[in-house]
Amino acid sequence: MLSEDRQQLILRELALHGSLNAAEFAAKLGASGMTVRRDLAILAERGLLERVHGGAVPAGGRTTGSSATVQHSTSWRPGGRRPLATIGMIVPSASYYFPGVIRGAEAAAQEAGVRLVLGVSNYSGEEERRQLRRLYEHGVDGILVTPSEESLAGTETLDLLAAAEVPVIVVERSIDNALDHGTLEAVRSDHARGAEIAVNHLLGLGHRKIALCLRENSPTASQLIDGYRRAMERAAHTHGASDPNRDSMVRTMSRAQNDPKAHRLVVDGILDWCTETRITAAIVHSDEDALQFASACQERQLRVPEDFAIIAYDDEIASLGAVPLTAVAPPKYDVGHQAMVMCLNRIGARRGSTSALQRVNLSPTLMVRDSTQT
Repeated sequence: MLSEDRQQLILRELALHGSLNAAEFAAKLGASGMTVRRDLAILAERGLLERVHGGAVPAGGRTTGSSATVQHSTSWRPGGRRPLATIGMIVPSASYYFPGVIRGAEAAAQEAGVRLVLGVSNYSGEEERRQLRRLYEHGVDGILVTPSEESLAGTETLDLLAAAEVPVIVVERSIDNALDHGTLEAVRSDHARGAEIAVNHLLGLGHRKIALCLRENSPTASQLIDGYRRAMERAAHTHGASDPNRDSMVRTMSRAQNDPKAHRLVVDGILDWCTETRITAAIVHSDEDALQFASACQERQLRVPEDFAIIAYDDEIASLGAVPLTAVAPPKYDVGHQAMVMCLNRIGARRGSTSALQRVNLSPTLMVRDSTQT
């Protein structure tokens, strides 16, 4: 393996886990400890990490953010060397799903020597527009943004993004219905493919009646439904599974604000329906709801996975259940990293080179655990 490739893997490991043990990492790569320590020394000299006893930690710590203020990443410090560019990033949340996306963008920013400025909208359209205007006023060189809504079409946010005089990369949202507005580019997880991967895994285990349970109003819902239906329609021809267009097996779950008991009743109702219709497996978005499903199954003496198999979608906390849950893991880190690289490439294009506008979909992976295998 080339030294450059090893060093990229080191930076990725630090971004994902916050620390690196040199001996363990060397064993995982099949490299010598001396080789890894030499790579750490090179990266430390470049200011990309800090060496500690036995390994390394990220340079300056981790990124944080809030809805009220714009926070700065540690790839630049006041009084330090002037960054090559300043990139603004707005995400709906810094506590679930998006930390991985942020870490990917931050790692790419550190590698390129640019400054990352982060804001969190808390799924408020008004707040995301306020922060966009503030970024414009601060004169950022590019913007990464995850809109609070699933679709940009007809929104004030789209008007603001279309009027931007800097490159804009839409992250984890489709821009298919916004292509005629400005010069937007996009990077997102292929959630439809993620649903197909989950269905295909369950079909391979012999399940034929498979439910899809979704959080109501989730921006991911429509893509998951599309992928689920495609996979089930293929299965109807090849495996004899139920046709979801004839017998709908998609259920949405409303979450009563601050009322866990009411939400538990919703989960119990869906499990009642699964039992009545002889459904033997479910794909559940998100992890929190999937863990509740597993808990409800255990209270009913339904064995997971022998009596009922569960696949969570997101893989944030799925592995922490009493029964570790198989989960579809969107490539969150890679989405953030690719979005930053795309933005920097577009800045370079504005400075003289040329490149085509891009829309990139990255495939999720399946993490197989106890909830689908005995």
